[in-house]
Amino acid sequence: MSPAELRELLPLYALGVLTPEEEATVDDAIAHEPSLADELVSYRDATSELIELIETVAPTAEVKTRLMASIGEGRFETFSTKMSKLFDVSVDRARELLGLAERKASWEPQMVPGMLLVHFEGGPAYTAADCGFIHLADGAVFPPHKHLGEEVSFILSGTLQVIDPDGTERTLVVGDELVQEPGTSHHLVAVRGECIFATRAIDGIEIEGARARPSKPDR
Repeated sequence: MSPAELRELLPLYALGVLTPEEEATVDDAIAHEPSLADELVSYRDATSELIELIETVAPTAEVKTRLMASIGEGRFETFSTKMSKLFDVSVDRARELLGLAERKASWEPQMVPGMLLVHFEGGPAYTAADCGFIHLADGAVFPPHKHLGEEVSFILSGTLQVIDPDGTERTLVVGDELVQEPGTSHHLVAVRGECIFATRAIDGIEIEGARARPSKPDR
């Protein structure tokens, strides 16, 4: 191996990415050429500084999750196109919204035990709609309610049981969609673990005869 080729291996040696055979070749060359040892020391110093810098600016797990979601590598990425169409937003915006569902700080406790909510604004076609994500803990019940307008939901994770007033039950799993027409009623139960679903409701709902609509914080 030529001296030039050996020198090209030095920074890789410092990073620890050479094969055992290549390391042995560099070790042998260093034993016969002290100047190579000096160069290796400088590369190791530079590598140490770089690692310290990376550790200093490394994002938290939560930030990393949101970053990954924004570039299409999030837990719910498979739903970005569906989100885009359902909420009338771009696919990039859909990814950002799905990133909210992966961020613990986004979720807001509700009066219903075991229920959390993330509210966000829909696109131009749904600025007046209630749009968001709902998280139900295992066994949590979204109480009986009546839809004042059309509501469309789809399951991001878990299993959701839909129970109509006549006792009819439907079980929805990941990727399933639920469309409720105005005037229909039901209640929801998370079964076999927690459940997260996205929902778009027109004109809100009624619970025990009282209209219920979430506040609309800026996102």
